[in-house]
Amino acid sequence: MTNNFNYLFQYLEKENITIDKKEFEFQIQSHPDYPSLLAIADTLSFFNVDNGAMRLDSSEIEFLPNQFIALLSEEDHKPELNFVERKGNTYFCTNDKKPLAISKSELESQWKGIVLLVEKQETEEVLKPQKSYWSLALQIFALVLFVLVLSQFEAALTTNFFFVFPIIGVLFSIAALKDLFGTKSELLNSFCNMTTSTSCTTVVGSNKWKIFEIVNFSDLSMVFFASQFLGLLIFLLSGNTATYFAIQQILLLSAIPVLFLSIYYQKFVEKKWCPICLVIISIILLELGYLFVFQNTTFTLSLKELIVFGFVFLSVMFAWSALKKLLTSQKELKEYQLKSLRFERNYTIFKNSLLAKDKAQLPQSPIILGNKESNTIITIISSPFCGHCKEAHEVIENILEKYHNNIQIQVLLKTNLEAENEERKKLFRSLIKIYKQEGGTVFIKALKDWFDNKNITEWLGLFSVNTTPEFDAIFDSQHKWCEENDYNFTPAIFINGYEYPQMYDRKNLPFYINELVEDSF
Repeated sequence: MTNNFNYLFQYLEKENITIDKKEFEFQIQSHPDYPSLLAIADTLSFFNVDNGAMRLDSSEIEFLPNQFIALLSEEDHKPELNFVERKGNTYFCTNDKKPLAISKSELESQWKGIVLLVEKQETEEVLKPQKSYWSLALQIFALVLFVLVLSQFEAALTTNFFFVFPIIGVLFSIAALKDLFGTKSELLNSFCNMTTSTSCTTVVGSNKWKIFEIVNFSDLSMVFFASQFLGLLIFLLSGNTATYFAIQQILLLSAIPVLFLSIYYQKFVEKKWCPICLVIISIILLELGYLFVFQNTTFTLSLKELIVFGFVFLSVMFAWSALKKLLTSQKELKEYQLKSLRFERNYTIFKNSLLAKDKAQLPQSPIILGNKESNTIITIISSPFCGHCKEAHEVIENILEKYHNNIQIQVLLKTNLEAENEERKKLFRSLIKIYKQEGGTVFIKALKDWFDNKNITEWLGLFSVNTTPEFDAIFDSQHKWCEENDYNFTPAIFINGYEYPQMYDRKNLPFYINELVEDSF
């Protein structure tokens, strides 16, 4: 199954559902079953997107909506998920390439019987990306500043225009190393995979020749164009651009064998074309042609100029080497993090850890949230005066918001009333009274307000109820149970009576809910 989710993002956009694509890709890569359909469905659920995967015979295609995700067979390839859009009697199928128009009979011949549908809920908020305009503003500022710097030199337009080539070259070099830089672009992916015989990732990541284990074409292009840019800027400052262009002509002529070597490698060794690599080759040839047409260069070079450009070139090479090591380390760290998360979020391993301890006979709690008939019971023992309980309650609230029809939440408020002052006693009594009189929604709001502000006087004024000691016996029995079973610290979370494993972060609890609801123990 493809790791490119452009087809899914197109489907979501058609359904007017907006999600953070980068966050989606991170979350799905951390799923233990990545990149399966289950991983896609679970990650969509994480983003509050209602979805359902089902088996459907090809004879039932006409009953599907005009837009859906389907598993289709492809020639000489494994079946892949496609975004299918129906327009009249024609179906447009999109994977990671351009939409392909096929008839209903062709769709039926490729049909593998798996469909994924999503639905936008009007009452729920879908997690949306947070747009930041700082990066764009800084880029525009840098461009304006660069143009202002160039305007201070009395250089010919043809000289200043040469800056365009190394700038474009650096950008395409970054695009060629998109996996290393972590750049994501639908346009770039489409450009690199425009046909079955093109793949930038395959060519750039290839090491069929041993020399590519040390240095590859992408490294050379990055260093080459970056040193061109900085070299021109330095020689422009010194007023000696003629020598610079003489050096460039020599370098460009020397690069021609490397260009032919790159073409040979793509054609006969890897047997895949890299469109970005071909663009870089074209830029170098254009530079060479530009210099011969617009620059009257005399090959009179002094040792001083050669040393200056050599210093620039070596500085760029060492800087790129250091930066590449840093980027590689970050990439490896991210991959390790994803592998770690996949292990941590594996339900089978989690369940084994959960059931490793004996089941606890928890005391009854009068505060029950969610579905009171559900067999999936999450119990939280907490205290309003616990510093870590706020985070635990936020996790529980998020679970309750998404799965309120499927799970039961029991809340035990741990306190020794005999040791509390009157204000604190009133707070505990008020919380349970609010639940009894106003219900779970108001109780959650009151508890959240307490954790957000923790001002007992203001809170009692905001949530004023008549309190009585009628529930003190419940508090006493809960406190006694905690003492007898050595639960002296809060928060503590239990799932169907089994204590949540200490080695697991409580923030990961939502990832197990779907399996917990379907499981029985």
